[in-house]
Amino acid sequence: MAKKILIVDDEPDILEILRFNLETEGYDIVTSEAPYDLKSELPDLILLDVMMTPKSGFEWAKELKSDALTAHIPIIFCTAKTTEEDMLTGFGLGSDDYICKPFRISEVKARVAAVLRRTASDKPSLDDQSIIKYEGIQMDLNRKECLVDGVEVSFTKLEFEVLSLLLSSPGQVFSREKILHTVWPDDTIVLDRTVDVNITRIRKKIGRYGEYLRTKFGYGYLFEK
Repeated sequence: MAKKILIVDDEPDILEILRFNLETEGYDIVTSEAPYDLKSELPDLILLDVMMTPKSGFEWAKELKSDALTAHIPIIFCTAKTTEEDMLTGFGLGSDDYICKPFRISEVKARVAAVLRRTASDKPSLDDQSIIKYEGIQMDLNRKECLVDGVEVSFTKLEFEVLSLLLSSPGQVFSREKILHTVWPDDTIVLDRTVDVNITRIRKKIGRYGEYLRTKFGYGYLFEK
């Protein structure tokens, strides 16, 4: 079955260019000039502009990632907002990639294919165990679920994999480079600070255990009491 991609952009010409070229790759394309309420037939990926009204792409992405029904949907921002701060905001909201306009169609095709490959198949578990436990945190690597003191917490795919990496080897320091290499594939362009953004989000989500996710200045991150 063809992967469904939702493209949201307030420029009709951009929508048509992307629709035509991605359909030639065999994808099922749905387009919209504004964010809307996703209720059924969720897409496999969202290609999302930022500068839209009345709701920006950043605002909509935040809503999608905070809803358990849509948090798992990978998002690629495709936007003219090209500063480092913009990119960090996008990755901080849980996006899987960030494409700057003006873009090359070949680049969009490659980025879309890479994200879909990454999200279509689970990464190998970091060890042979399907369950990782640390005090009140329990992660099920098969079901991709995390319980904190018995309450399920919603994580983006990247957040889940960063936490499972650290939690699988408590006390071991992982450098930013090691985390990037393990969690993000080689064909994705990301900034070192993207790791810091995801660590900050994870700390907030795991509540009182956030202080266990420690920074070893000059070296990286580790999980220990």
